[in-house]
Amino acid sequence: MTIKDLIKAEVDKVEEERLDELYGIVREYSRDKDSEPTLMDRLMQIQIDGPEDLAANFDLYLSGEKSV
Repeated sequence: MTIKDLIKAEVDKVEEERLDELYGIVREYSRDKDSEPTLMDRLMQIQIDGPEDLAANFDLYLSGEKSV
């Protein structure tokens, strides 16, 4: 078995919820370091720090009825 086959076998064991994290790591290894980051690379770096219900109550936070 080649190293690539071993890696694929391990990836198959990863839980679905953690695949996006693993994809980011693999992309870092496969990307040419001299090239510019792709849109997906930049989007994956976005981190939002806010309350858990921000998406459900965005309008309330925007209007000021709820505060962070």
